[in-house]
Amino acid sequence: MNQREAQKEWARWKYYVMARSQAEYLNLRQLFSGNQWNEEKEKVFLTSLQKVQELPANPKAMRNAYEHVWGYFKKQATPDERAAFYQRLVAISETQDDALPYLIYLNEKYPNQYLADSKLFN
Repeated sequence: MNQREAQKEWARWKYYVMARSQAEYLNLRQLFSGNQWNEEKEKVFLTSLQKVQELPANPKAMRNAYEHVWGYFKKQATPDERAAFYQRLVAISETQDDALPYLIYLNEKYPNQYLADSKLFN
């Protein structure tokens, strides 16, 4: 995978990683800084993605990521939609997450291809 392909793949995974682990998100963001991409970085990237997928739900990380995603809708969403989102956001737990399905609904109502392609939504 060349640097351009890797950056494209990172864009797809960014919010998923952020929703699982802020530390891994920061590590991967740092990995992609600079213009040098090599096999070692690719290996670190792919290993990190695998590790993140095995992590348990992290409500604090989920809230952070979802608030970032909410930023794509905040100008279009109605006051009722905003209230509904934040009601779901504060109710997130290790076993309960109604905020993500609501963000997916908002993306259907206010389409954003970047988010539609995100691993967070798939």
